[in-house]
Amino acid sequence: MPPTIDAELRALAAAIREIRARQQLSQERVAAKGGVGRKYVGQIERGEITPSFAALVGLAYGLSVPLSELIRVYEERLRALAGAGSEDAERARRSSGIHYAGPASPE
Repeated sequence: MPPTIDAELRALAAAIREIRARQQLSQERVAAKGGVGRKYVGQIERGEITPSFAALVGLAYGLSVPLSELIRVYEERLRALAGAGSEDAERARRSSGIHYAGPASPE
């Protein structure tokens, strides 16, 4: 079953927090280096908003990691969420009403 947007945002939030903790960086420092607002970083880390691609690039720069590393950790967290709480995931999927459709298939 594809992940919900909620699961995607929680996985992204966890990935950013994990990398930031590993690097021992404050939200302020990540925000300043990455060219985004500190409150914006906090909102992303709490899974409250969907960041733009430009924001993800800025966050990766602020975290001093390649964007591919941010995506790699995000994918690990997403797999962990999918495997950890299938009941919670199913409940979140039903309540969100938003479902991940996956990549478009080529025509």
